[in-house]
Amino acid sequence: MKTSFKNLLSLLLRLGITLFAFGWIFRSVEMNALRLIFRSAGVPWLLAGAAFFFMAQIGCIIRWGLLAPRHPSLRWSFLANSFFVANFFNMFLPTTVGGDVIRGYDLIKATGEWKESLASVLADRLAGFVGFFTFALAAWVAFPPARQDPLVRTAFAGFCGAVVVTFAVLGSRRILQGMLRPFGKIGLGQLQSHAKQFQDALRAYFSRPRQLLAALGVTTLIQICTILMYWATSRALHLDVPLAYLALTVPIILTLSQIPISLNGWGIREGATVLFLGRIGVTTEHALSLSLFCAVIPILSALIGAVLFLLRRRRKPAAAPPPRQRETR
Repeated sequence: MKTSFKNLLSLLLRLGITLFAFGWIFRSVEMNALRLIFRSAGVPWLLAGAAFFFMAQIGCIIRWGLLAPRHPSLRWSFLANSFFVANFFNMFLPTTVGGDVIRGYDLIKATGEWKESLASVLADRLAGFVGFFTFALAAWVAFPPARQDPLVRTAFAGFCGAVVVTFAVLGSRRILQGMLRPFGKIGLGQLQSHAKQFQDALRAYFSRPRQLLAALGVTTLIQICTILMYWATSRALHLDVPLAYLALTVPIILTLSQIPISLNGWGIREGATVLFLGRIGVTTEHALSLSLFCAVIPILSALIGAVLFLLRRRRKPAAAPPPRQRETR
C-alpha cells in the first residue's frame, strides 16, 4: 500500500514538473509562428534525421552486443528485440530507465548471470556517457564563442562534474562502500556485498581492452549520428546552427533529459534546448520545434518495440508433453 502511494506521488510530481516546464516554454511562444514552422519543415531533411537516428540505434545494439556476457543465446535478433522493446518502455513509462530494467531482465533470463547482465547494461550506458563527454569536450575546444557564454560555461562545468562523480562512485570501491555503509545500520548490509560483486563485474571490462575499445569506437559513430540527427533536423527547420555548437550542447541536453524528475524527460529536454539555442539567437518557436521533432523521431523506434512486445505476449509456451504411463504387462 505504501509502495503504491509512493509510486503515485512520484508520478504526480513528475507530471507536475513536466507541465510546469511546458508552461514556462509556451508562455513566450507564438502559436501561429509555431504552426508555420511545422508546415514549412523540409521533409527530405527530416527523413535524413530519422535515418541518422536509426543508424545510431543499430550502433547501440552492436555496442551492447560487445559488452553483453558471452552466451550462445545472445544473438543479434535477441539483442535487437530486447533493445527495441526497452525503447518502447523508455518512451511510454514515466521514467527514462525503465527500458534498462527490461534489458537487464532479458539478459538474466537468457544467461542466468545477474551480475554480468546488469553490468553490461550499465556499461552500455556509461559508454554513451563517455561518448557524450568526448564530443562535448572536443566542441568546447573547437568552438571558442561558447566559452565566452557564462550559461554554457556553467552547464559544461556541471556536465564534467557529473562525469567525474559518476566514474568516481562506480570505479572506487572505498567511495561506493562509504556511500552504502548507512544501509548496514538499518539491516540492509547485504547491499554492500552485492555492490562489491557488481563493481567487480564492471571493472572486469578493463581486463578485456579490445572489447572495451571496440565498444568505445562504436560509441563514437553513435554520437556522430546523434549529432547529425539534430543538425539535419535544424536544416529541415531552415536554421543555421553551427555543428560544433550542437556537438557541445546536445550531450548536455540529453544528459539533463535523463534526470528522472519529469515524464521521460519531456519538458526538461525542450526547456534546455530553448535555453541553449536561444544563446545564439534561435527563436523559442524554432528551438521548441527542433526539440519536438528530435523527440518524436524516437517514437518510431518505440513503435517497433511495441509491436515486438505484443508478439512476445502472444507467444504461448509450448505445452508440456503428457506424462508417460507405465506399460502394464
